[in-house]
Amino acid sequence: MPFHLAGVSHHTADIGVRERLVLPGDEVTAWLERERDAGRSLVLISTCNRLELYWWGDHDQEAGLQSVARERGLRLDPRTLYRKDGLPALHHLFLVAAGLDSQVLGEHEVAGQVRQAHEQARALGTTTWELDAAFAGALAAGRRVRRETALGRHPDSVASASVAHAKRCAGGSFAGRHVVVLGAGEVADGVLRALEAESCGSVFVLGRSAERVEILAGDRSAAWGGWESLPEALARADVVFAATAAPEPVVSSPALVAALQFRPDRPLVVLDLALPRNVDPAARDVPGVRLFDLDDLRLQHCPAAVGASPALEEAEAVVRAEVSGFRKMLRERAAAPHLAELHRLGERIAQEESDRTLGELGPLSEEQQHRVRQMAERLVRRVLYPASQTIRHSL
Repeated sequence: MPFHLAGVSHHTADIGVRERLVLPGDEVTAWLERERDAGRSLVLISTCNRLELYWWGDHDQEAGLQSVARERGLRLDPRTLYRKDGLPALHHLFLVAAGLDSQVLGEHEVAGQVRQAHEQARALGTTTWELDAAFAGALAAGRRVRRETALGRHPDSVASASVAHAKRCAGGSFAGRHVVVLGAGEVADGVLRALEAESCGSVFVLGRSAERVEILAGDRSAAWGGWESLPEALARADVVFAATAAPEPVVSSPALVAALQFRPDRPLVVLDLALPRNVDPAARDVPGVRLFDLDDLRLQHCPAAVGASPALEEAEAVVRAEVSGFRKMLRERAAAPHLAELHRLGERIAQEESDRTLGELGPLSEEQQHRVRQMAERLVRRVLYPASQTIRHSL
């Protein structure tokens, strides 16, 4: 099975490496177009937790990933860049789509990221039918995990895990706390959705696009403002969630120092959920600021997976079953042309032998001739059946 994977993820690289490997959308498109023009297959998954290349065939995409890293001043050694081939690569893809390889175990957003990556590659012409089938199978496995297992019935996400973490940092309650959310994308929406279950003193959403922020805040019954409100919002906030798509930090250490001057007796909890990071990492050294990034949330798990985790075992069993079903489909498809040729040969032999036998027997009724031909066909089928099964299981 010439299915391959090369990648870097939160398992092998810290946030400082991963943020330098984040690819803007136009770079992803350009990369896929180059591979299409060269006649090579590729699906590229680029998220805050991973940059992974999947391909089918004898060509090698790993060098392309190394080249991208070098352009960003990185050297990916074997501990950082992992490579899987054949069944291990397939199993990894199914785990990713099911949320079982995520920072937050069982997260459901990753399924959408996998789907979007595959759809983009397919639209640009860099998939084969085998790649299409592999991604369809992986997404089906994810749906089964979410539908049939305890892990899926109690989904978690980076957004909800960050809200739970912030709540603990705030003393176990948001009551009377002023919360600020920076951004108007999917993660910011997830944070606001998780905050709806909490009794916050106030929730304030800021972003560069006033229209998007207004819509998002309105959907979640929160107040909103433009980016010019950031200094005032930081000075008032108890908890800040930063989740914008900015390519560089939007909250500097001096801005936090200035905000704390207006509230010297109140600490500020800041959760940076973006990659590249939204908050200057040096803010960890600012007295009164407690800064957490994605790596700090790495050990968060959904409630269903705590302890011995029978839910995780249940989900992994679903993945193994789906991988097995996909391999069976590949074997059957690979065997199909061989079996068709074998059965055509059997039909020809049955026809030839029945014609020869009827010629030697002399005049027979139509019923007798029909019985001779039926006997020849039955004999051929009985011989071909075990041969067919052998072919199905050997490919």
